[in-house]
Amino acid sequence: MAQEVANKFIEDVCNHLVRNMNITKVEEHFKETIAIYSKSSATQIDFWDRLMVNMLYFTENEQVWEKEFLGMLDKKEWLKATVLEEELLMHQMRIRQQVAEQMDAAKELFHKQYETDGLTEEDIVYDYAYSSAGHSMRVDLLTVLVSTPEQSKVLFNADPQETIRIIKGYIAYHTDGIINKVKL
Repeated sequence: MAQEVANKFIEDVCNHLVRNMNITKVEEHFKETIAIYSKSSATQIDFWDRLMVNMLYFTENEQVWEKEFLGMLDKKEWLKATVLEEELLMHQMRIRQQVAEQMDAAKELFHKQYETDGLTEEDIVYDYAYSSAGHSMRVDLLTVLVSTPEQSKVLFNADPQETIRIIKGYIAYHTDGIINKVKL
């Protein structure tokens, strides 16, 4: 029963996050960002590498997000919004540094992936947009939860691992919906 209440709460919050989303503005944002990366890249491969590095960054951030979120669920205590923001910024700076240090090795892997998987620019742009939208939704969701601690404490009565699994499902569902509405 507690899990069902938590699941419904998660569904409502996720629906709230996307309900009034202006898809045209989302599309414009993606196009502008992608254009900036494209124009500032010396070659097509450099452009693809930049998008892939960003996806690596988003993936690393997702792991931190999950760890932080799980920690709050396990302790049954929400961090204050300002503390969470500081934590996430600290992790983001560390992740940026790690990604920068791994850049050459990462690019080697990317280049092999371009060849072996036959990736096209369309594939990479789509994956970048998907990763970016998912990252934004994760951060927005967690921000809403810590900003409304009284309402959000219903999540503390449910299984933390199952709650994270449900949240990931809703984020994937809504991210799919967003990305399938934009034209990149």
